[in-house]
Amino acid sequence: MKTKVDAVDLMILREVRADCKRPMRELANKLRMHPNTLLQRIKRLEKSRIIRKYHADVDYKALGFDMHAVVMIKIKKSGLEDPDLLKDIASLPEIVSLYAVTGVADCIAIVKAKNRDALLTILKAIQSQASVLRTTSYLILVTYKEDFQFNPLTTVLDKP
Repeated sequence: MKTKVDAVDLMILREVRADCKRPMRELANKLRMHPNTLLQRIKRLEKSRIIRKYHADVDYKALGFDMHAVVMIKIKKSGLEDPDLLKDIASLPEIVSLYAVTGVADCIAIVKAKNRDALLTILKAIQSQASVLRTTSYLILVTYKEDFQFNPLTTVLDKP
């Protein structure tokens, strides 16, 4: 059963997406709602899996992960039918995100590594998969926006 989302739910989602650690009473005041009503709506959004998880914004560079790369992966035609291929690549702990895509590459991996040697080890692990034909890597020099900063709910609310 699909949960109906109204304008109040969208306002809640926008605020929770911006700061999920904000105290419930403070958020209720901002949204001009009773705290119990807010809590019930948030629980409904969680139960319906619209809110799936709450995340911490970790500064990986401060932890020593200085190499950030986009790795384009080309897979053999028959490899695209192997359901375990992407699971094996996704299980590498340095893989932040893994996407099956259209275009020149079949998959794109976002990788964080501590240094060049670690990145090379990760690339070799990806390339060692039997179905992988080749990889093309792009080092990220400057990050202007991260995926956790994506919040389309602010624009949804601004449109008439």
